Amino acid sequence: MTITELITDGKEQEDKLFACFQELQNGGNENPKFLNLAHKVYNEYATFPCMLPTADRLYPLGIIFSEFAPSYSDDINIYTSIMENALFCFFKIVVTSTSVSEKQCAAIRMLLLIENNDWVMKGITRKFRDKYSQELYGQPSFMTQMISQGMEPWSYEEDILRMLGAYCIYMSDSNGKHSYISHSEMQQFHQIKQSGKYELRWPLVNMSMGSVFDLYYQHIFEIINTPFERRITKLRCF
Repeated sequence: MTITELITDGKEQEDKLFACFQELQNGGNENPKFLNLAHKVYNEYATFPCMLPTADRLYPLGIIFSEFAPSYSDDINIYTSIMENALFCFFKIVVTSTSVSEKQCAAIRMLLLIENNDWVMKGITRKFRDKYSQELYGQPSFMTQMISQGMEPWSYEEDILRMLGAYCIYMSDSNGKHSYISHSEMQQFHQIKQSGKYELRWPLVNMSMGSVFDLYYQHIFEIINTPFERRITKLRCF
């Protein structure tokens, strides 16, 4: 099954989502039609309460969010909000989907999302580290912050992201064909995997990578359901 079939299979998908994905394949962020439709899709979930946790077709939504997020790399607030949406979609699929193939493809796409959006992922992860310092390290946030001053910049964040990436690789392990992933994306995934960048050596956290993954999902879920001003601000369509 292709990604287009995934969108249209089952109950009728909104025309906006289908049209957006069609335009994505016709130039992505270089295509103004895609960006305009992606803005409209984003605006549907820039509400409180946010409807994303109950949305259908999380996999295509995650692709759309992850593809157009970098177009806002000059606006950290919007960039972060779009990234949080993409993360939520892929997290929820990996944690709750009953489809092995969909879980594996979501794990691959999450790894690519982490790899291709380095600095914004570090910012999101720093907030996660500070919020859950006690669970992650057995010490309060102020202690972690003090210790981090004597380490290389972003050491804690990179350690957490390495664990997330390692878990994504673990969850993606299969001999099957990933029909929802393009050839170029699979090439990048294999290059990342072979580089050893996400291999675990001496993690700083006191939890397993699966537990860190679940806790990060909880963190993103709470963000999605919190009416931060940046998250309920509509994007201008053109």
